[in-house]
Amino acid sequence: MALRKEDLDDNDEQRDNAKKRSRITIDLSPELRRRIKMAALQEDLSIGEYVGRILEDIVPEEVSMAQRQHRPVTNKTLERLSKISDEIMESRGGKLFEDSTEMIRQMREERTRYLMGEE
Repeated sequence: MALRKEDLDDNDEQRDNAKKRSRITIDLSPELRRRIKMAALQEDLSIGEYVGRILEDIVPEEVSMAQRQHRPVTNKTLERLSKISDEIMESRGGKLFEDSTEMIRQMREERTRYLMGEE
């Protein structure tokens, strides 16, 4: 059997594509797997190609850190944060948090009494 150049090129291309991809494993219900398989067959695609296309369409592009850092904080946002802070302070009687040291001490004493059989 004679080999054609196209046969060799296709194998090289497939090998290169396989190297560029990574594997992911997920658990699916048998019903969902069956539905995915049927949908892939209807599109004449492998399950991997079908799911890959869906993910390419749905998962957003990666945003660089530079793009994330250059979002300015608006006055509206600052006013909203200030209002939320005021509401928290008002609902807590002017204190953000209770003194946890005393609370922990009391809980330890209760546990000790329980372990000693005093309760």
